[in-house]
Amino acid sequence: MENLSKRIKILRKQLGMSQEDFAAKLCVTKQAISNMETGKSSPSPSVLYKMHTMLDVNLNYIIAGTGDIFISEKGNKALKESLLKEFELMLKSRGIE
Repeated sequence: MENLSKRIKILRKQLGMSQEDFAAKLCVTKQAISNMETGKSSPSPSVLYKMHTMLDVNLNYIIAGTGDIFISEKGNKALKESLLKEFELMLKSRGIE
């Protein structure tokens, strides 16, 4: 099972965000995100609250590794959009439009 730092990185990647974008969304620095992803620090309660309210993240997943990453269709929509973007980039890299 992944630890907290790995789950935060998985979340960010599922959303298709860079560390800079993720940091801006959560009103923290890029270094704070880097520290969370490497296990040097843990997210504060206010950052966890923002993940939950702004990104529809299931805090049970982030904290304990149980359940789905997202709690609503909004989160699932963000994931679908991210996956579609990655798929389109893959097709373009292979010369398929």
